[in-house]
Amino acid sequence: MQGFKGRFVKGSEPESVYWRRRAIVAGAVLAVVLASVLGLSALGGGDEEDPGVEADAAQQEWTAPTPSSSAQRPYIPEPSDSPSPSPTAAPVAACPAEELMLQVVAAFDEVRSGAEVPVSVLVASAAEAPCTVDLRSVAVELAAGSDVVYSTAHCGTPEGEEVELSDGAGRTVEFTVDGLASEEDCEGARRELPAGDYELRARLGEAASSPAALRLT
Repeated sequence: MQGFKGRFVKGSEPESVYWRRRAIVAGAVLAVVLASVLGLSALGGGDEEDPGVEADAAQQEWTAPTPSSSAQRPYIPEPSDSPSPSPTAAPVAACPAEELMLQVVAAFDEVRSGAEVPVSVLVASAAEAPCTVDLRSVAVELAAGSDVVYSTAHCGTPEGEEVELSDGAGRTVEFTVDGLASEEDCEGARRELPAGDYELRARLGEAASSPAALRLT
């Protein structure tokens, strides 16, 4: 009995079988530990994205085109036909002499011989259709009886322009009558007109105004 207490009884199996069983148990325990560690790692890394997934998402993100990149632009076709030219308006005819109305007004009806007198001439048309008139052709003349002793057309430089008259509207031309005798083309010496009564009238071609009285003293 004393010899039995001094030894550990392993049973009837050999010692090699005992150690092999211990190795199997230790391996099983190690496998359980590794499985637990891997499970915890999987749970802790659930928020991390796969690099491959990140690359796919980056490829799908929209990026603004660079100036060198080609872009689709709307196509605007050029007009095939040139626009038709607007019709040219027919030229306006000159006012007939019989349709013209002239009125002459002097600033004074009596003035000293040789003094300057401002004179206004109103030109209007009685024609129904618009017509043109050249105001540079208007002249003021001074007559003693049937003799024209002075005219702005003799020595003066015509002023004005060609205008269109319509609807009874008129245009005014201003003159200065100097009261000195004149001849056509401004020939001869200009002298003071003798005192007396004269007729002042405006003329445009064949059209003439009614005379206005002007007395020189």
